[in-house]
Amino acid sequence: MDELIKTVRQNKTSIVIALAILMFVAFGFCPAIDVAGKAKINGLKVLFEGSGLGFSRFLSVLIFLAPMLVVLNNSVNLKLTGKLSEHFCTLCFIAGVVLCLLFAIALPSGISLSWGSWLYMLISLLGIGVCRIDIFTKN
Repeated sequence: MDELIKTVRQNKTSIVIALAILMFVAFGFCPAIDVAGKAKINGLKVLFEGSGLGFSRFLSVLIFLAPMLVVLNNSVNLKLTGKLSEHFCTLCFIAGVVLCLLFAIALPSGISLSWGSWLYMLISLLGIGVCRIDIFTKN
């Protein structure tokens, strides 16, 4: 276990970027919503062709934005100040989970989350764990 923690600490930036990309793929290209148990629609279709979904479409924009900001911050190194620079990736991963839960609540009746959205939330929770590994392990 100590080797795993040591490896995660050494490759933290790469792992965080990979998790953010997997989040984008999970919501964007995997089935994100299930319409009446018959049709499964991915997140990109919800975003661009989801007429009648209203607030859910807006939330899907924010759901896509959370992992993009993580990748942008870690690749370009945004000029953030204070505590925000330390906790930006954690906040983006937390926002991803919260936004996906809000997305589930805002969906009209007969539409539920599919496995792509659940995978998005699971990967987001893993991202929180990787970003805050120093707090979880007191070594």
